[in-house]
Formats: sequence, C-alpha cells, structure tokens
Amino acid sequence: MTIDPHPTTPDVVELRIHGVSGGVATELLDVVPVKRVGGDELAGFFQRRTAADAETRPGVRREVFAWGNLTSGTPTRALWLLLFPFLLVNLAYWMRPRRLGPGASRRHLWANHGYGAVVRLLALSLTALLITAAAGIGMDLVAWQCAGYGTDCAELRPWLGFLAAPGAPLAQTGTALVVGAVLPLLVLVVLWRLSRRTGGRFEAVCAGEEPHAAPRSATGTTVQDDPNTPAPIAQHPAPLSHPDFWRGYRLVGGLRCLHIALACCVIAALLITAPLGWDHEPAARLTGFGLALLLAILTTCCVALVAVPDSAWHGWADPIGRWVRNLALAAVLAAAGYAALWPRPTWTPDGSLPGLATLLTALFTIQAVLVLILAVLAIALYRGSRARATTAMRGMAGPAAALLGLFLGGVFSAALGTQVPEWLGGCLYPGAEQAGCLAFTTPVVYPWLQLTLVLVAATTVVVLPLVWLLERRRHARAGRLAARTYTDWTEHPQRQDRVTRAIAHGQLTERLPLLATIMLVPVLALTGTILVAAVGGWLFPLPPDGGQASLTPQALGTYGPGWLGSLLAWLVPAGSLLGALLLGALVWLGRAAYQDKPTRQMLGIVWDIGTFWPRGAHPLAPPCYTERAVPQLVCRVTELTRSGSAVLFSGHSQGSVLAAAAVWQLPHHAQDRVALLTHGSPLYRLYARYFPSYFGPAALDDLATRISHWRNLWRATDAIGGPIHLSRETIPQCAPLPDPRALRRAPGEALPPPISGHAWYTRDAAYASTLWELVRHLCGWNDSEAQVSEGETSIPEPRSQSGTGHSGRPVDQ
Repeated sequence: MTIDPHPTTPDVVELRIHGVSGGVATELLDVVPVKRVGGDELAGFFQRRTAADAETRPGVRREVFAWGNLTSGTPTRALWLLLFPFLLVNLAYWMRPRRLGPGASRRHLWANHGYGAVVRLLALSLTALLITAAAGIGMDLVAWQCAGYGTDCAELRPWLGFLAAPGAPLAQTGTALVVGAVLPLLVLVVLWRLSRRTGGRFEAVCAGEEPHAAPRSATGTTVQDDPNTPAPIAQHPAPLSHPDFWRGYRLVGGLRCLHIALACCVIAALLITAPLGWDHEPAARLTGFGLALLLAILTTCCVALVAVPDSAWHGWADPIGRWVRNLALAAVLAAAGYAALWPRPTWTPDGSLPGLATLLTALFTIQAVLVLILAVLAIALYRGSRARATTAMRGMAGPAAALLGLFLGGVFSAALGTQVPEWLGGCLYPGAEQAGCLAFTTPVVYPWLQLTLVLVAATTVVVLPLVWLLERRRHARAGRLAARTYTDWTEHPQRQDRVTRAIAHGQLTERLPLLATIMLVPVLALTGTILVAAVGGWLFPLPPDGGQASLTPQALGTYGPGWLGSLLAWLVPAGSLLGALLLGALVWLGRAAYQDKPTRQMLGIVWDIGTFWPRGAHPLAPPCYTERAVPQLVCRVTELTRSGSAVLFSGHSQGSVLAAAAVWQLPHHAQDRVALLTHGSPLYRLYARYFPSYFGPAALDDLATRISHWRNLWRATDAIGGPIHLSRETIPQCAPLPDPRALRRAPGEALPPPISGHAWYTRDAAYASTLWELVRHLCGWNDSEAQVSEGETSIPEPRSQSGTGHSGRPVDQ
C-alpha cells in the first residue's frame, strides 16, 4: 500500500471556455443525465451518468464560461448583417504589422500612426457611403426624380402621391426634398441607437481592479513599469496586457460623434446643393453659401479629428467631437429650413438630384486613394517588423480586408441603387420602356461595381476547381503523415482515403492568403480604373443637362472591338441581377436569423471572430464582446486565486484566444496560480499570422511568462487549431494527436473511431492526462508525490512532446 502524501487534491478549478457557435452550459459541463458509451450520434449506447463521470479528474472542480449569447443571443443580432462591411474595415485596423517596444524607429512609429489614421478615414468614408446610398433612394429617387415625373409617378405608385401629385400639400420641391431626407436620417438614427444601446451590455470593468501584471524578462523577473502610468498601447511589447485595451468605450463615443457628424453633413449638403444652384436672389445665395461654408468646416474637423492618434482622444479630441456633432445636427435643421421654407414658386426637379453622383464618385475615388496609401504604409510596417516570417500575405492582410469591406459596401449600395429604381419605375423586364415604365437614372459608379461583382463571381468559379486540384496534390503528403502516425496504416486500406482527405482538408487554412489575393484581383482592377478615371477627369465632369458622367462600361465598350461592347452590355445587367440576388439572400438570411436561433448561432460564428476586437476604427460596427468577456474572466479568476484556489484555463478554439486575453490582464498575485490548456487553438495559426502586432511570436513568448504552465493539444485534421510556436531555439515541432484515435474498431463496436477534426478535444484521452499533469504542476507535486490513493490507477503521461519557454517553464503541444 502506497501512502499518499496528498490524499485529497487541493482546490483546483478547471475553467472551460468554449469556442465559436456557443453551446449549452449543461453539455459543456458534461452534467447531462446520460452519457454515450458506444456507437455514434445516429445510433449509440447510453448509460446513466454518475457524479464522478462529470469530473475530468476526481477532486478538480469544473466551471464553464458560456459567452455565446453575447454574439448570437437575441434576434436583433440579425441586423448586424448590414454592418458586415464596417466589421471588415474595423478588422483591418488590427491587422497591421509593426515592431513593438522601445526598439521601434521614429519612421516606424509615424508609419504606424499613419496606418491607423488611414483606416479610420476609410471607415469614415464607408459611413458616408452608406448614408449617401440611403439618400439616393429617399432624396433622389422618391423626392426628386419621382416628383419630376409628377402625375405619371403618382399614378404608378399611388402611395407617393403626397409627394408627386401636383397640388399635394408636400409636393413642393423643397418640402419633398426634406421629406426624402427622412430615410437617410432614419438609417442614421438606427445606427446611432444600436451603437449606444450595446455599450452598456457589452462593456464591463472589474470592480476593485488591481494593478495589472507587467511582462517578465527571460530570467523571470518583472520588467519595471509603473502600472499607474502605463505606456501607450502602440509601444507596449504585449498590447493586450495594457490596462486600457479593453476599455474601448472611451474611444468609441468620440468616434461615433464624428461619424454621426459627417453623416449629417452629407445629408445637409444634398439638401442645399439643389436649391443653391437654383437661387438667384442675393439673400438666398448668401444663406446657401454660408451653410456650405459651415458644412465644409465641420467636414474638415471630422476628418482631422478622426486622423489623430489614440492618445489624443482622452484629452481634447473627444469633447471637440461632441461639439462638432451638435453643430452638424443644427446644420441639418438649418439646411432643411433653407430648402423647404425659402419661397421658390417656379422651382421644379429635373434629371437626377444635383450633387449625388458627384458625391458618390468622389467617395469612391477617395477610398481608392486611401487604399493605395494604406498598402504603402503596410509595406513599410512589414519591412520594419520582426515577425515577417509568420505574417500572412506579407503584411497586406489589413489592406485586403479594408478593400473587401469597401467593395461589399459598394456592392450593397449599388444593389439598392439599381434595383429600387427598376421597381419604383416598373422597368422590371426588357422592353418595359415601350410599355410606359418610368426610367430613373442611377449614378455612374454603380455599373462599374456591378461589372466587378460579375468578375469576382467568375473568378470564384475558376478558382474553386484549382483548389480541388491542389487538394488532390496534397493527398500524397497527407498520406505520408498518416503513415507515420499509425503503425498499422497498411492494414486498413479502406480507411486510408478518408483519413488522408481529412488531413489534407486540415491544411486548407494555409492556402487562404493565396485564395484571397486571387479573389481580390477584379476589385484591384476596379480601384485602378477609378484612379485612372479620376486623374483623367472623366468621372467628375457632367453633361449640361445634369445627367450622368460620360465614362460608363457601355461607353468604354464603344472605343474597342464590337464584341467588347456586346460583352459589357451583357455583363452589367448580369451584375445588377447578381447584386439583387445577393441582397435578397442577405435579407432572407437576416429574417431566418431573426426567427431561428440555430441560424442565428451559425451567423454568430462570424461575429465570434470579427467582434473579438474593439471598435478602434469604426464605432458603428458590431460591438466587441471581449470588452465584456475578458473583464468577467479576470474578475472570476482573481477572486478564485485570492481565496486560495488554483485555476486551470481550458480554452477550445476561440475560447483559447479569450483565455489568453484574460491571462494578459490578470494581476500579479494570480500568475503562479494559473495554468493554461489550449486545444484546437488558432492562437498561432490564425491570430499570430493575421494580427502579428498582438499575437505574434513576441507576444506569445510574453504570454508564456505570465502563467505557471502551458500545454497545447492539436490535430492534423483540424483546419482551425494548430501548434503554437514560441522561441524557435527552444520549442521543437511536436506531433499532433492521432485523429482518429485508432484505425481498427474497438472491441464491442461495429464502427471504427470517428474523425473528430476540430471538435471534442475534451473527450480525447490525452486531454485528461494533460489536465492531470497541469494539476500536478499547480499543486507543486513531483512524480513521487503524485501517486494516487489506494484503489485508483495512475493517469498516464500525455503523448505530446515538451519544450521550454523564455522563463524556463514548459510549453507543450
């Protein structure tokens, strides 16, 4: 009989954090009444579960942090689909490659500030684009062009008779224009209200916070850093450890004021442009020019304040932004009074709304120039970065995400801007003009966006077969890896193809940068066309009748071969139809997500990844759930360690990223009482590659010094999780867990073990053994002290190999 010096396990809490798509708390805790002991999810054998079955290790308490409702809980999350372009631009803000710490040169710091300023300007332009598109429907199509048709529009759409029928109370041109401005104002109010409403629910601060832990050096000593006066986030070696990183409300409020202010300026500018071009009286023209000057000053203030560094927002930038917002709201009221109350008896609308097409063209041109500048700054940051080998797309992931967000915003605007006039005028089929439909005009940039959408769809059709061919070529490499994993590989030829295919699919993540680059080639061509057309002056000059600009895809086709004009004449309507289908699918998906929780949870996967980051660039993007989740985790772990318990973070997939973010925020006293077990973790495979400034090798090295021990489990069949590399000199390449666990069938089973891929790491035998090893480290036991009491069997050592981090602590995989 062995005398156990520790007959009972000290108080250790296994804190599980689930990944994307959420989960039911009882399922995550394994406290459901029954457990499956054989078969699969289609047909299996079950037994009643006992209390001991719900513990990974006897004596280790299990808790679960369920955060899925933050992204997919209520039906209003379906409205976030409309904010997807905002989310992509906000992600681009955090994808910058840069050198952190005191070694960064002044040129590198300036490039870093310039990168942030350009992304924020792109976000500001995207808000202006959305409001302008809404104004194109309400002010241009309904209040201006429909009113220009008069009785014809009122007969075709009787519900617009109060604006179009002659003699109607609101049929005056200026009054109708103000009524049409209600639609963009309503969109603005919805965005404003949604952004403010989510602030209180998605932001939390731990009460009674202690100073956060400073990073440790290679010897394990703490770097001297005054926690009361922390360094700027841009100069911090581990930015996610900065005390203010998850307090984005200080920045979001000021940025939101500026976005609201610029949107108001856009609406006010469209309200005064048409009457200002008509007025000839000195008093009216003086009033109009005064309002135009005020709008120009307010717009300049918005652009200048958005471009200032983060450190200025806590001082003078935030209150000035609120003043700018209030003045912009007053300017909208003044512009409405100028358009509707000034007497203009003979003023009638003609053509399209003056200023709308020019404003849209200017916005797209500015966005193209800013994307070009952003790419140059990203190259400069990448060349000065220390993590170039692990950075995805050579530092161009941020510009690519921004470009994709701008393109989607333009596509949604073009879909609305072309489908609404066809429906409003009745021109829904070829030849409808002869039947008496009303032809409404659309801005010139919309056909270009429709053409680009067709090219992107065609590129997708071409790329998918190439991806399939690449997958076939990688099967041989996957087969060699599987042959090294299983000693009986040749004895089971019937399972070789399935296992090999699963391993090949697990390597698909590494090919995402190439696929994204190929998909964005048509969008890059559109950006270049806009820049060339802007420099040549082809986009802005308008014909004398105030119609559209001269450069359209159809007009371009007249300068080339005859087949080019025919092709473009076919592709642009196809793009319009494709955009309508995309918009319809978006509406259908939003409706399904609003009514069906499983669909909402499926969409929540996108929000789980995209809304991890604070709204540092776009304040109207979906809210950051991490500003709520991380403080909650920190508060819970701080209290557990203060009461004498040790905490073992068990993070799966996105949950491992949340666990890492919480570790960076823990106070000093909790460091040696916390261990980390990650499984299926994208920390290195995705986050370190696409967000190198925040999860790069240097940041992960710093993370390893802040906890007692770290283990990582992964599989070759997992397309999301992977190994975590710290210092190349100390961390060897480690073998993945076998998946499936064996090729042959277990005794009593008719089916072989399934391929788990990214799921159910906690059911793998390696999970229990690895957790027990971490418990031993947390309790300070050595191998002789870790003998279990009489009647128990010792849990075997984990199958993974081990190395040593910067502080000499093992970080296994």
